Amino acid sequence: MKMQHLLIEAYCDGKLGEGDYPCRDTLKLGIYCLRCPQFSYSECPNEIAISDNGGLVECQKDYIGFGGDMEPEDLEKRDDYIAIWKNICREKIGEAYEEYISQIALKRG
Repeated sequence: MKMQHLLIEAYCDGKLGEGDYPCRDTLKLGIYCLRCPQFSYSECPNEIAISDNGGLVECQKDYIGFGGDMEPEDLEKRDDYIAIWKNICREKIGEAYEEYISQIALKRG
């Protein structure tokens, strides 16, 4: 079995009290939304995020995606800029892991 992660931007078109939704009519996004007819989604490429225990990224400070002021003025260079962004993100993820392991090792004594 192959396991991968899929990061999507999710939308709920439901209205409280107007349906029998998998979320038990809370309209709170979660994995159960994949079974709901009110659920829609979009790709979110080149994004880095930290999720909660349910896999949800709720706080804007917990994610950032390539775009906005990160875009080059010369759009022909966009792929090069995205490659730089991805390399930085991969490096920072590796650094975060190493820092975590170091801190845990200190706690274990």
